[in-house]
Amino acid sequence: MSAFFQLAIAAGAILGILLLWNILLEWRLRRLTKGHSGESLESHLATIARDYQDLEAFKAMMQKEITSLDTRLKTSVRGTGIVRFNPFAGSGDSKPSFALALISEKGDGLIVSTLHARNTVSIFSKNVAGFKTEQELSDEEAQALEKARKSLHT
Repeated sequence: MSAFFQLAIAAGAILGILLLWNILLEWRLRRLTKGHSGESLESHLATIARDYQDLEAFKAMMQKEITSLDTRLKTSVRGTGIVRFNPFAGSGDSKPSFALALISEKGDGLIVSTLHARNTVSIFSKNVAGFKTEQELSDEEAQALEKARKSLHT
């Protein structure tokens, strides 16, 4: 066997290996781009890009909604405190009267108190701003306001 013949066999072997490799790569590429329903990889990527854009729009909308809810929540009633009491000493163990404080995170809100007597009920309310009122508070009202303030942190 001559050197030329050996070189031709080696070149043919290399060419055969390269041909097999090319066929294998072509088969893998077709399998990658075909998909189950015959769609191409390009259409899958386009769908993913559209879904990503939709997801980004949804994320922006949700962030705006969360910010709005957070703002509204800060001004809503977040703290409550109630104290039941008997305004008339020595008239039994029942506590029909109460003081109720309803406040926001900033301490704005109101205090509602009732005095129950035998035949009458008196209802009072006092505005609260920054955990303070312009009117003087009874002991029960002050306790209800303090309970409402503490309930904000639980």
